[in-house]
Amino acid sequence: MNTKEVLRALCAADGNSGDERLAANVAVELLSAYGETRLDRLGNVICTVAPEKNGRHVMLDAHIDQIALIVTDIDSRGFLRAAPCGGIDRRSICGTRVRVLGKDGEYLGIVCSVPPHLQGDGEQKNPKREEIFVDIGFNKEEAEKRVRLGDRVMLCGKWSDIGDGYVTSPALDDRAGCATILEALELLKGKELPCGLTAVFSTREETGGEGAAAAAFGVAPTEALEMDVSFGKTPDVNEVEAKAMKKGPMVGFGPSLDRKISERLVSLAQKHEIPYQVEVMGGSTGTNADDIARAGAGVRCGMLSIPQQYMHTVIEKIAVEDVKNVGRLIAAYVTEGGDAE
Repeated sequence: MNTKEVLRALCAADGNSGDERLAANVAVELLSAYGETRLDRLGNVICTVAPEKNGRHVMLDAHIDQIALIVTDIDSRGFLRAAPCGGIDRRSICGTRVRVLGKDGEYLGIVCSVPPHLQGDGEQKNPKREEIFVDIGFNKEEAEKRVRLGDRVMLCGKWSDIGDGYVTSPALDDRAGCATILEALELLKGKELPCGLTAVFSTREETGGEGAAAAAFGVAPTEALEMDVSFGKTPDVNEVEAKAMKKGPMVGFGPSLDRKISERLVSLAQKHEIPYQVEVMGGSTGTNADDIARAGAGVRCGMLSIPQQYMHTVIEKIAVEDVKNVGRLIAAYVTEGGDAE
């Protein structure tokens, strides 16, 4: 499997929270090589790799939705008022290009930006949520012919290779997590598994986690691994809250995660000489792991994260080797993690 090309294919498809259809189509094609693949009622992509065995059923989850904007109004001049649909970094969007997914096609737009010359001293330079407008170059009448309230506005970004083994693209949060699962499934392909295994690419994580909660209820696993991105080190971030790129998976420890699973992940990383880092959370993880853990009668969860820089922008950046190493650790856990009970 060419990890970089899989990442690129996943990131190329649009899939904002609650409207992940195009990204899901790509995911179905990729996952179908490893088992029976279907969409559930909330649009989650679910691949049954192996049925439950020996009383153990592992669910692997990563979310397939991405951040974007959603049209809430069209004003008298034809400008689109747009609200964040997911935790978008509002500092990064002023003056940037967007694509409005309208009634019958895409329309290029620009997020309105007040020139610094016209801002008063001490004025907030980042737009408030209610101050985001998109210019698509039409008056109100023409705009209303093309765009409906509730249409999604995708941030324009470009896939790029950067430096030594890094890539940057929109939607790496969390298509990178999806790629780690595909990496693991490729490593496990053709092997007799000691447990049941289901892979889920879940919807709506950026706006609440409903997709993963519903999928976990339906799959009813005995345990789960959640794969997501977390904070990669940059010069302006807290050293404690971020981890280094190219230093391997971030193994999560926290009250909503199962301690035995976390410790087993560390021991397997050491056994297989997979580089790893420890990420400690004092409360909830802020990921699907929290929703999966309370699904049904409860699911024991572990978490692996990929260090990522510039989260929730169109220039999210990861190291491809971190994706591969997460995949290796997932595969080791599926085949050797049974004694984490």
